[in-house]
Amino acid sequence: MKIAYTTTFDAQDVNNWSGTPHHMARSLASDGDTVRYIGNLKRKLPNGFKTKQFLKKLCGQRESPRFNQFVAEHYSRQTAGALQTLDADVIISPRINPIAYLNCRQPIVLWTDALYASLVTFYPQFNNHSAATIKDGNAITQACLERCALAIFSSEWAARSALEIYGAREEKIKVVPFGANLLNSPGLSDIRQMLSTRPRNRVRLLFIGKHWYRKGGDIVFNVAKALHNAGQNVELHFVGCHPPAETDIPPYIHCHGFISKRTPEGREKITRLLSESHFLFVPSRAEAFGIVFCEANAYGLPALSSYVGGISSVIRNNINGMTFSLEAHPTDYANYIMELMQDYPRYEALALSAHNEFVTRLNWQTATQTVRSLIQSVRV
Repeated sequence: MKIAYTTTFDAQDVNNWSGTPHHMARSLASDGDTVRYIGNLKRKLPNGFKTKQFLKKLCGQRESPRFNQFVAEHYSRQTAGALQTLDADVIISPRINPIAYLNCRQPIVLWTDALYASLVTFYPQFNNHSAATIKDGNAITQACLERCALAIFSSEWAARSALEIYGAREEKIKVVPFGANLLNSPGLSDIRQMLSTRPRNRVRLLFIGKHWYRKGGDIVFNVAKALHNAGQNVELHFVGCHPPAETDIPPYIHCHGFISKRTPEGREKITRLLSESHFLFVPSRAEAFGIVFCEANAYGLPALSSYVGGISSVIRNNINGMTFSLEAHPTDYANYIMELMQDYPRYEALALSAHNEFVTRLNWQTATQTVRSLIQSVRV
C-alpha cells in the first residue's frame, strides 16, 4: 500500500507533537508499505488577521490561526498540490488541518487523539478562544469528518465526541489506541530483572510532564507527603517541570527538570528512571490520551492517573495501573500504593500485567496493523 502521510509540520522530526506522528508513520512503513511525507506546509493568514488577533487579545480572547477556516483551506490546497506528484493509495493525517478541505480521489483517513469541541472546555489553553475561532474550529472539524472515509481515534472519549457532538456516521468511526514512542523496548526477561532490583523497602514514584498543574504535579507532591507522613519510605522524581518557586521541597523529592530524548545521556537517564521506579504517577486534569502511560507500561511500570479524557482507554484498572476521580484525596492514592507495596507479589503481578498491555495493545506495531486492516476495508 502506498501511503501519503500529511502534516502541517515535519513529521520526520521526532520532536514534533512528542514524536507521535514520527512513530506513527515509521510504524506504518515498517511492514513494507511505502510512506511519502507531505509536510512543512506554509501558513497563510487572511487579510487583517493580525489586527483582529491583537484586538481580541486586549479583550482577553485568543484568535487562533490553527483553527481558522482560511488557513485550513490553504493547507488543504497545498496537500492537494503535493498529491499530484505522488502515487498514493490512501491519505493519512494525525491532524485535521491539512485534510479538512482536501479534494482527492484517494480515501482520506484521520487518526488523531481529540476533536476541537472536546478540547475547548477541557484544555486550559483553549478556554479563551474567541467566538470566531470556536465557530471556525467546529466548521473545520465538521468538514474533515465529512470528507474522511475513516476517522480513527486513540480513545473512546474522542470517538464519542465525533458521534455525539459532530454527528459523524458511526460506520466510519473507529478506536485504535496509540503506541509508546520508543525506539527500543525491554523484553519480558528484562522486566523480570528490573522487578528483582526495584527496592521493597521504599516506593519510587515517577512524574513525567511539562505542565505542572494540568498534569497534576501538585497532586503527586501531596500524595508523596501523605505517604511520608503515614510512615512509608518514599522517593519521588519529577521530570519535565519543577514545583512552584516558593515550594519547600523535602529531601525525598527530586526535581530533574527537562530531560531531552535527543541526547544519549537524556535517553539513558529516562530509561534508568523508568526501570528503577515502581509507578508512573501523572494524575492529569486534562488529557486526550497519554503516550507516557504506554511508555511506562513498556518498562513494567504500572500507571496511576485520573479518570478524565482518553486516559481510561489507556489505563485499565488493576490491569496496567489505576485511575482515580479528580476529587480523590491524597490518602486515596497513598492507601492504594501502600497496599500494593505491602503485598509485593501483587505489585509484581500488576507490573508484569502492565508490560503485557504494552506488548499486546499499547505499541505502534499492533496499532498500525489494525489500521491497515481498517483501510483495506474502505479501499475494496
